[in-house]
Amino acid sequence: MKKIFKAAGLSSLLLLGMVFTQTAYAAQKVGYVMVEQVLDQIAQKNKVSEKLQSEFKGRVAELTRLKTKLEKGVQKLKRDGELMSEKDRVKLQRDLQSMDADYKLKVKAIQEDQRKRGLEEENKLIKKVKAAIDKVAKREGYDVVVDAKAILFASPADNLSEKVIRAVRK
Repeated sequence: MKKIFKAAGLSSLLLLGMVFTQTAYAAQKVGYVMVEQVLDQIAQKNKVSEKLQSEFKGRVAELTRLKTKLEKGVQKLKRDGELMSEKDRVKLQRDLQSMDADYKLKVKAIQEDQRKRGLEEENKLIKKVKAAIDKVAKREGYDVVVDAKAILFASPADNLSEKVIRAVRK
């Protein structure tokens, strides 16, 4: 084997370095966490979706009322439009257009606010999970912890997911 390395211009020092690196790498303890599953379980436990729904309940109800009013106006225009004076029909059409624009603007605003709040809550959970992973990894003596999606095979004994969930719940 030394002949191969010498022929390639590599010294025995390099060979020794490669062997040492492989040995050091093999000595590391590597665990994994199913991060997505952990986040889902913790979000359910903390009732994040219910919290967000109750936070936006009033604004959603306002949108529902506005949509109902808009639909009734459209029905009235379809039903009575031909019987109305030109002035009343044009006024109703303009009112409906204004209501529709207001509705669309409010829908867009609430969707953006819900997205932002959802991300805020998700980031809080991610921080909790990260802290729990650090705690479990230190306690269990792991050198490296990776997301389960990043590995093709690992021993179930190195799955830290349940331990992380318990650590977050404490």
